[in-house]
Amino acid sequence: MTDTGADISTMLADAARRAQVEHAPVHAIVAGGMRRRNRRRAAGLAVALAVVCTGGIATTSWLDEGSGAAPAAAEQRSAPRPVTEVIATGLLDGKPWSLSVDVWKRAADAKEAGRVWDAMAEVEYPDAQRAGGAAGPQLTTTGWYFANLKVGERHSFVDDGALSGTEDRKVETVWGKLSPTGSGWFLFGRTLPGVHAVQCTWNNGRKVTPELHTIAGTGTRFFAIDIPAPKSITEAPRCTAAD
Repeated sequence: MTDTGADISTMLADAARRAQVEHAPVHAIVAGGMRRRNRRRAAGLAVALAVVCTGGIATTSWLDEGSGAAPAAAEQRSAPRPVTEVIATGLLDGKPWSLSVDVWKRAADAKEAGRVWDAMAEVEYPDAQRAGGAAGPQLTTTGWYFANLKVGERHSFVDDGALSGTEDRKVETVWGKLSPTGSGWFLFGRTLPGVHAVQCTWNNGRKVTPELHTIAGTGTRFFAIDIPAPKSITEAPRCTAAD
């Protein structure tokens, strides 16, 4: 090999030594990785604590809502409701019919009377003049009743009025058809609290003693019977106190 070749070999060896990569800083890399892992764990723990604290607050709030005060307030805000009782049933052309009475109790004061009046206007037959008009001032001195008829799936209004007194009579009645297209008729009545028996009499002498129903919240008694079709008002039965 010539001198030129030796020089070239020497130069390549020196270049190779200069190009050799130093050993990687293993300890520094490991230490850095541990620091990053610790930071991630700390961040995750902080998030978990935040979630736990938030859940604790939500749970505490839920428990507060379940305390005795909340249901009492909700019950106080609920709309008044009537006491309902079915007083007569039967069949008309294969369809069941029933006549029921809703009794709304007397209001304790003018504020409650307004709530009762609004509830009645919402679920019963509408009448802007009922119980003295808007806010129902009469409801502080008397309760109110509604009679309703159901034939099959058809509902209809029968009668309503104050529960105190029945003018000068001890028994009041109304009558009508069970169905617009059917032949059946009914008679609905109510009595003063002191009446314990009623007798209904037709012109031909036929007599019926209907069952009286007392509904919670009133001493007034109600009754209903099905009757033959009257041709005029004079043919409807006359019902009077029998005691």
